[in-house]
Amino acid sequence: MERPSLSFFAMVFILLFALIGFIFVVFDLRGLTFIFELGVLLTFMFLLTFAMFFVFSNKRGSWGIIAIVLLLLLFNVFVIFLLTKKFTLAYVTSTLFALVGMVVAALNYSRKREVYTEVEEKGKYYHTYIDKMEPKEAKAEAKAEAKVQKTFSPGKYVASKKANKFHSPKCDWAHRIDKANRVWFNSKEEAKSKGFEPDKCVE
Repeated sequence: MERPSLSFFAMVFILLFALIGFIFVVFDLRGLTFIFELGVLLTFMFLLTFAMFFVFSNKRGSWGIIAIVLLLLLFNVFVIFLLTKKFTLAYVTSTLFALVGMVVAALNYSRKREVYTEVEEKGKYYHTYIDKMEPKEAKAEAKAEAKVQKTFSPGKYVASKKANKFHSPKCDWAHRIDKANRVWFNSKEEAKSKGFEPDKCVE
């Protein structure tokens, strides 16, 4: 998981003051309006907490959720202002920080959207398997090597100067022979003429 960005910590600070201001706005109300707005306050706090958790987890659309919730908070503050005809410091604080929070959320949302779009476009036209595929030149070289191997250079069979049997190069015993002791033959007849006998691995 990536470390939280500066925007994350800035948004925590902004939401703290926006909600504190809104708390004072709500607790200045009376009666049924207070009960209703208290429920709205708790809902906003719940939504913003989860949205910030999604931001921390780098989930897509989390900044958009924050922007929408802050927009609803602003609308609610405006409705309360129309009902109470008051515009105290609590209203100013809640409104100001909600506006700043919306700007920060909108900027981060657009930036994240560009990143996700770029990743999606890359995923649409790009596959990691392509990186593992060999270029045509490499395939051509591999085929050329295969052809060279079929010519059996330096020979088709190998034996040790210290032993009396010859082997196919793919045989396990052939790999155990020291390079200094290897003797190569182009045919079984040549090996037999030199006094070597075929091993079990010789076809």
